[in-house]
Amino acid sequence: MDKENGKSISRRDFFKIAGAAGMVTAGLVGCNEQSKSSFNVIGEPDGDMTYRILTGDRVSLLSYGCMRWPMISNPDGEGQIVDQEEVNRLVDYALAHGINYFDTAPPYCQGLSEEA
Repeated sequence: MDKENGKSISRRDFFKIAGAAGMVTAGLVGCNEQSKSSFNVIGEPDGDMTYRILTGDRVSLLSYGCMRWPMISNPDGEGQIVDQEEVNRLVDYALAHGINYFDTAPPYCQGLSEEA
């Protein structure tokens, strides 16, 4: 509740305001001349990847999300497994184009993302 005028704000409105402010800030920071990286129509990079220093490491500004790796049927017939050959191809492509930050977590891909 706003103590000055006695008005309250809903949780949904708070996140709308906070999210919009974050997007504007990210847009202003990410769109300066030093951080621009141009891409042509088919998505091949024309310029260099932009990096930031994060806890002493040089980390790509663009990350690769690993929440939805390609899956194939398990050879034993029970469920699915990660298509490791396709994952290797995707990761090699990302690394070749300067991405060195991969976003993964234990629950992704039925718990198989981090291992892949």
